Amino acid sequence: MTREEKKLIRLRIIDLLDQCQGCPNRYVTNASIHICPSCPIGQQMQALGQKLWKRDERDEKKRAAVIAEIPKRRQWTTQEEEFLLQNLHMGCRELAKQLGRTYKSVHNKITNLKKRGRIHAS
Repeated sequence: MTREEKKLIRLRIIDLLDQCQGCPNRYVTNASIHICPSCPIGQQMQALGQKLWKRDERDEKKRAAVIAEIPKRRQWTTQEEEFLLQNLHMGCRELAKQLGRTYKSVHNKITNLKKRGRIHAS
């Protein structure tokens, strides 16, 4: 569904809300408007709302591809911790490259090791 089609649906919903002004089953709370689902206007709005929320198959495939690209968190191995402890002079960026981890991951691990007393602050 194109942006223009979505815009037209939203405008139609606004028109329907205006028609529903005098309905005794309509009530407004802080953040939303509740419409009677049994009246014809409410049913039309629900149908239009479903069109807006319906996900396109292509969108689902894109979403799945994006999720698949998110790197998974992995536990630090004893060998990685030892390498880190022996090579603190290299700096976080170089250590991250060597270990195949992100800068933030290495930085957080060093902070954690300092807290646990395995690295003495210098």
